[in-house]
Amino acid sequence: MSLFLAICRTAGDPEKIPTLVTGRRPDCGKEGKQQDWRGVILRVLKMVWFSLAFCLEFVLRILWVCDKKTVISGGDGVELWPRKLATAKFLIEDMKTVKRSVANATINDVLFGVISSGLSRYLDHRSPKALQEGQQITGMAMVNLREKQTLQDLSEMLKNNSGSQSRWGNRFGFILLPTFYHKHNVDPLEHVRRAKKMIDRKKQTSEAHFAYHIGHLAMSLLGPKAAYVLNYRVLCNTTFTFSNVVGPQEVITITDNPITFLRVNTSSIPHSLTMHMVSYAGRADMQIMVAKDIIPDPEFLAKCFEDALVEMKEAAAAAV
Repeated sequence: MSLFLAICRTAGDPEKIPTLVTGRRPDCGKEGKQQDWRGVILRVLKMVWFSLAFCLEFVLRILWVCDKKTVISGGDGVELWPRKLATAKFLIEDMKTVKRSVANATINDVLFGVISSGLSRYLDHRSPKALQEGQQITGMAMVNLREKQTLQDLSEMLKNNSGSQSRWGNRFGFILLPTFYHKHNVDPLEHVRRAKKMIDRKKQTSEAHFAYHIGHLAMSLLGPKAAYVLNYRVLCNTTFTFSNVVGPQEVITITDNPITFLRVNTSSIPHSLTMHMVSYAGRADMQIMVAKDIIPDPEFLAKCFEDALVEMKEAAAAAV
């Protein structure tokens, strides 16, 4: 995203390069003050415990553990199947309304709650009696591990000293994001609360770093084919791919031509469902790419996600 924005300019100032808001949260307590030593010890213990649990789960996914089959499951060879595309459109302000109704929630919590609710809606439509309440449907998400996530100065990139925070190439890991099937008659905001609880635990772990180093070690010692097999196994044993990229908050242009929307897609993975969201100028578009022989109606799936956010917004307004 930063490289793309380097060739863009803001609509209001043809000389200004667009910027991204990528600040990280400070490591502090509920009152905004630094925690005492007991809080630090508790946080370290949680990090160790959750890291061990989630890293073990990641290894088991490589070996044999997989999701139960559903009507949206992919698998070996699905990456070669014909694809179909749809777009779910959201307003960032609607997500912020829902976020404010759940204590300490983030936009990512709301988004994953929308995915959880939307998938449950879609599965209710496609196979209303085939799934058990609470059945896990696992997704994979990429996490950027670079210290600096914005465009880097070229002189910094050319430095060869190991102390430089800038480095060439991608540096990202994977995390497993479990969502659970629930009947449509639950509180819409409960999906956000569950998502927040799960994501908060993921934030306390080193799962993404573990996945990155596993792949890097396999590449270094066994070659690219071994690294490919590891990644392919995890993909075959999960159900969907998901990503969320923060885009510019203002309208931008390329060679004085205004950009209407930003959307991204990926293909050639054995999931029948991939979802990639990019926010831009107060809106968020989520591209939904499916294997059309498995999910023939991605437009309806997109509407399930949109309706889920509308329902959450109404529930948030009613709770005020």
